Amino acid sequence: MIENIREYFQHLYTSLFESRNTPGRLSARRVGVILFIFLVYPFWLIYLLFGYLLDEIFYRGYRRQEVKEPIFIVGNFRSGTTFLHRLLLEDQQNTGIRTWEIYFAPSVSYRRFINGIRKVSRMIGSPIRWLVNRFDESLNEYSYMHKTGMRQFEEDSHLFYHVWSSYNLFAIFPFPKFARKYIYYDERVSPTRRRFESRYYRNLIKRHLHYHGGGRYISKNPDFSPMVKTLLKRFPDAKFINIVRDPQRVVPSTINMWANHWHTFGTPAEAYPLQEILLDHIKHWYRYPHEVLSDLPQDRYAVLYFDRFTANPRAEIERLYAQFGMEVTPEFRDILEEQTRRSRNYRSSHDYSLEEIGLDPELITREISPLLEIYQPDDPSVSREPELIRG
Repeated sequence: MIENIREYFQHLYTSLFESRNTPGRLSARRVGVILFIFLVYPFWLIYLLFGYLLDEIFYRGYRRQEVKEPIFIVGNFRSGTTFLHRLLLEDQQNTGIRTWEIYFAPSVSYRRFINGIRKVSRMIGSPIRWLVNRFDESLNEYSYMHKTGMRQFEEDSHLFYHVWSSYNLFAIFPFPKFARKYIYYDERVSPTRRRFESRYYRNLIKRHLHYHGGGRYISKNPDFSPMVKTLLKRFPDAKFINIVRDPQRVVPSTINMWANHWHTFGTPAEAYPLQEILLDHIKHWYRYPHEVLSDLPQDRYAVLYFDRFTANPRAEIERLYAQFGMEVTPEFRDILEEQTRRSRNYRSSHDYSLEEIGLDPELITREISPLLEIYQPDDPSVSREPELIRG
């Protein structure tokens, strides 16, 4: 925890005194963002810690909660991880964490308290629901990624914000000297810090499962791709799904996503900054998870190809369930069939080109596409997608 606190102050110092010529350079907007985050965070942390203290007094049963065979969805950003995550959570056997639980109620005590307030609200005309709906509408008006909102299932790596960690901090603090450590989490974050953060994360998952009465926990986080060794050590029976998408699609979409983050929280001089470091994380996250996980038994690691999955979600999910030894209920099979019908008519509203962001397509063909040649598993049910390997 001491390392995390130190990094909090390092981010503050860099934001104020070393941000010139970075996407986080000081401006009126940037100063407002910095003041808000660095003034609010200590009070938010105290709020969270008080909730954990209440759990130790009133809900100590969470300590005995098992986290059995959780499933982690990894892969690069913009590879369909959200689509897969939310589809799997349509299965009532599965459970995942929602946005409001991450930011306002990671503890059992706060969840019970907030749900008590919601019950009272429903008795008087649901004013809280109205406020949340308005907030979600305004949030999605400016969203350039997937649909978001307080009640949506979300990336639980946001739980690491609590302890001032995560590659996601790069969205608000675009300073490569911090980000590179998280790109190579297993290698560059200290063992002491990895143990602390993974233990903290596991304790929050135990609280979640205790509150919801168990279930199969499903997590999706692209930024977990460089920390699969840490996850395996903390969750030795975990299963993993690695989504692979054509880098000609992933690269421009990822660069555009991060550029939008940095223009939201600051005033970068460039339209698409820090492309070099983004390419570093894309290349490492294509290679590293598969190198680590491919030695696991077939019932614990699966590769899912984006094009095949989006073309026929039902077939791919049924394949995953069979591979992992899981049962597809009739209710979930109906949901998959309906989603497959919708997928046939779906057209993405996000279409980015490499030329638009100033990247040569040959760079991708030369430096990234060859990395996908490692995806040649012996299992014919997950055979390589030929169109992924270009050049």
